[in-house]
Amino acid sequence: MWEYVLKGLIGLFLITTAAQDIISRKIKVWVVALYTLLVCICIPFCPSLTVLDRLFGLLLGTGVVLLSKATKGKIGMGDGLVLSVTGLGLGFWCNLELFALALAIAAAFSVFLLILRLVNMKNSIPFIPFILFSYLFLHIPIWA
Repeated sequence: MWEYVLKGLIGLFLITTAAQDIISRKIKVWVVALYTLLVCICIPFCPSLTVLDRLFGLLLGTGVVLLSKATKGKIGMGDGLVLSVTGLGLGFWCNLELFALALAIAAAFSVFLLILRLVNMKNSIPFIPFILFSYLFLHIPIWA
């Protein structure tokens, strides 16, 4: 049962942060902190993943945060924070799968926008909605 609670929390977190990312291109740190706390409360009741797997999931998001620092913000730090929270909840391999699918969908969407000449190479798009779409695709019971 707690696994469903955890997946619901992550889904709600992604909906909240995706909306913030679309509207203002920034996510609020208190939202990340709140959901991190809620996910951490659920972890002891979800024995399906080891603590080590969850910590490696957290490291994936931390790597994106460091990449954001290295590129001076060309990659959003909020994307890394969101991946850190999902990594705590989903573990390393599920988080890596989520991230890879989100990157692939974002790349396809970007190519589509470039072909239609709606954007140029200097434009940026919010990434968290693609993480949300990937999460929904991977965790809807019909095909998950």
